[in-house]
Amino acid sequence: MANRDLYGALPGPQGGDIGGLLAEVLADMPDAQLHGLQGIARLRDIPRGGVVVTEGGRPDEIGYLIHGALGMQKQLPDGRVHIIGLLVPTDMYGRLFDGPAAYDIVALTDARVLAFPRDAFERILVSSPEIERRFLVNVLDELDSAREWILLMGGHKIVERLASFLLILLRRMLRGGRHRVPGAPVTVRIPIRRVDLAHYLGTTPESVSRALHELEGQGLVRLRDAYEIEIADLPGLVRVSGADHLGAERAG
Repeated sequence: MANRDLYGALPGPQGGDIGGLLAEVLADMPDAQLHGLQGIARLRDIPRGGVVVTEGGRPDEIGYLIHGALGMQKQLPDGRVHIIGLLVPTDMYGRLFDGPAAYDIVALTDARVLAFPRDAFERILVSSPEIERRFLVNVLDELDSAREWILLMGGHKIVERLASFLLILLRRMLRGGRHRVPGAPVTVRIPIRRVDLAHYLGTTPESVSRALHELEGQGLVRLRDAYEIEIADLPGLVRVSGADHLGAERAG
């Protein structure tokens, strides 16, 4: 990607909605570091089911998710696999300046990432401490996703977990550069299949469907289709989730 604008890899002008925080960081990056990133960046398409990172291995790339969804998966002693985190567009994987991975990262859908060789990427960041700080502070990564899952699983009822999940999606969308009019309905898109969502929430697809219809029955959401959910009453959704720590009700 040495001879093209790095922004060109991100949808929309200046990265658009999906460019989000990465586009902002790139905009402030000194020319030398920006040219360095252009020289090592590459687009990579990952089919659904493809393994991006293997537990116990040290990832050899840092990736910025442009399209699709990746699941952080942990195999339990009895052989079951549990999704302990979800990465969606504008998230990064690869854990900067970290050691071996503590889980697998698998594509839950067809995905596209902007990938950088880890060692070269870290050298560029070290050469510009302010840019390094902005990446570490502002760009969501795997650790943030794992923390979200722990908070989400604190909900005793599936409807509470689902409400928390929708708030997480909203917060991600707003961090990615989207804006909303306070008090107006906003639509979020569930990026994974119902069976994977059930896996992530620790329940069954049937229970997820019942919880969605319960939220709709309370007037908190409207189901536009199997994947698009309109949040009609954000404060009410926050109350159901008990997750005001997510801060979604103050976003936008």
